[in-house]
Amino acid sequence: MRALQSVVLLAVITGASCQRGSGLCPEGMQPDRAREVAGKSLWCKGKDATQRWIELWGPGERRQSCGYGKDGRPDGEFLAWHKGGKSWLQGQYRDGEKEGKWTQWDKEGHPVAEAEYRSGRLVSGAPVGMVALCEAHKP
Repeated sequence: MRALQSVVLLAVITGASCQRGSGLCPEGMQPDRAREVAGKSLWCKGKDATQRWIELWGPGERRQSCGYGKDGRPDGEFLAWHKGGKSWLQGQYRDGEKEGKWTQWDKEGHPVAEAEYRSGRLVSGAPVGMVALCEAHKP
């Protein structure tokens, strides 16, 4: 069963804009099966406490979100998609806080909010409307 789930994940994940390197995990990272939720998420871990995750809307479904982290906090690229596959959110984290330009789109693909963040604080634009799941799990 695990082999089938991995094949389904590979089919859904390949070509993701959050994907770096070939295979399920980016180069230099290995699958973290202890954090994986079968058919719902894939976790990868690096030697330097870096992580990458991909969440799916459900087994065999499209990607819901993809991001990177370090030491248990989001750190790096973050992307999320509407259930239909169109972009929902795009931004960056640094040390667990939103950093730089963030964009949010509606289900039809129209931009609805753009913001500039510094150390997690909104400095210009409209706040991006959704709090990412990874923000709710800060240590």
